[in-house]
Amino acid sequence: MGRFKTYYPTSEITTDLYTPGKQWMTENNVEYIGVYHKYLTGEVYTKAQWQPDQSTILIPYIDQTISNKNITYFTLKPEIQLARTGPTSHNVVVTVTDYTLGILQRFFIKKRNDNAIIEINKQQYDAWKSDQIDKKLYIAIEIAWYITGPIHDTTSGITVLGVSTLNLRQIKLAAKTIPEIATYLTDPLQFYTDTEYTVPKDINN
Repeated sequence: MGRFKTYYPTSEITTDLYTPGKQWMTENNVEYIGVYHKYLTGEVYTKAQWQPDQSTILIPYIDQTISNKNITYFTLKPEIQLARTGPTSHNVVVTVTDYTLGILQRFFIKKRNDNAIIEINKQQYDAWKSDQIDKKLYIAIEIAWYITGPIHDTTSGITVLGVSTLNLRQIKLAAKTIPEIATYLTDPLQFYTDTEYTVPKDINN
């Protein structure tokens, strides 16, 4: 699968990043160590910058050995309580700024031994990343969700993917980490609007 968009402005790309490991892995569950770059859309690829013939997509790292052991353990002992914060559901409120950007960052979490998915806020996602929410018990993902633009794909010299296609791709990508995510995100046009928003000028500056 190629990149979500044909063209990305430099403001949407962070290049020349490096991971020492335990952060990203390939689609076939191989831990990745080396340089990579990422996009505002949430996509992460190998190589310091995009190289069409060499860059491959990366997904959040999961220690398969630990994951399988924990699934077995929590299945045998479902009553266990860990001394860490537990996630709580977050109701998404889309702002004018979000609609101006056209992309909404969304965060989801689930127990490894449970299919129930919870949408959380960035603070809880950061807490999971720092292991304040137990990463052995929970798995979480971040999704860049498109909320403005043409709904359907258009072609005029080049193909521009519509919001529906872009969000379906995000769901497919997220499913590599949380396979059940498609049962939660059933509407690729959730929060979509075709209204153009203009942020008023700050008169104090």
